[in-house]
Amino acid sequence: MTKNEAILKVNTLKGLTVLTLKNTHWSEIVSYRNEDGWWLNVPFEKFEKDLYLILNYSKGGCFFLLTLPANSIKDSENTFRNKDKSADIFIPRSTNIFIDTQSNGTKYQFQNYEIILYDESKDKIIEESIFKSYLEQKIAKSQNDSQEKRLIRLKESNKKPELIEVKSFQYKRNPDVIAEVLNRANGVCERCNNNAPFLRKKDNTPFLEVHHIVTLANGGDDTVENTIAVCPNCHRELHYGRKSNKTE
Repeated sequence: MTKNEAILKVNTLKGLTVLTLKNTHWSEIVSYRNEDGWWLNVPFEKFEKDLYLILNYSKGGCFFLLTLPANSIKDSENTFRNKDKSADIFIPRSTNIFIDTQSNGTKYQFQNYEIILYDESKDKIIEESIFKSYLEQKIAKSQNDSQEKRLIRLKESNKKPELIEVKSFQYKRNPDVIAEVLNRANGVCERCNNNAPFLRKKDNTPFLEVHHIVTLANGGDDTVENTIAVCPNCHRELHYGRKSNKTE
């Protein structure tokens, strides 16, 4: 996919003409010091207006869209490495947290981003808004505050949470793959080899979840060979835990 094609796809999806060649920066994934990631070179004055960064990941069949509202980075000259009056940014692919890893920058973490999944064979876009990641960042910030500060905010906060509209699309999974993998596991987690932690209320079957070894977002196949049945604890560890020596 090219920059022009990505801009067209995003604008078509949203029914707008928000992204243009002038306000959108594009980067293909490259290797740098034994790490895959994206290089971006953005003139500092660009941060004064709405700015969009598209990070293309052709191997995974997707690209990432980072949205930066006007003046959201007020001190860009000191936030990023300076290269000819431009922000010289490197974002690694090794983590789902998009952060500039330049040694002499402030390691700015981008918080507003979307994953755009595009199926070329069907000419279809699947969009997944990453709201949970933003919440996790807020939780981390709260944990770094003192309990006194948290209690003050809690006292002044609304008791009823704000209702927001979240647009979400998911892959249409093959039910035969799920059924076959659960049948193969026979109630035993294929990662920790423990029995399923409980039985489903509706039919008394062992509760296991089907996990893709190579994720669909990274180009993995929805096949029996690319999936394992795991208990909820192992499933969460696979998605959020540190890498271990356990066999997956």
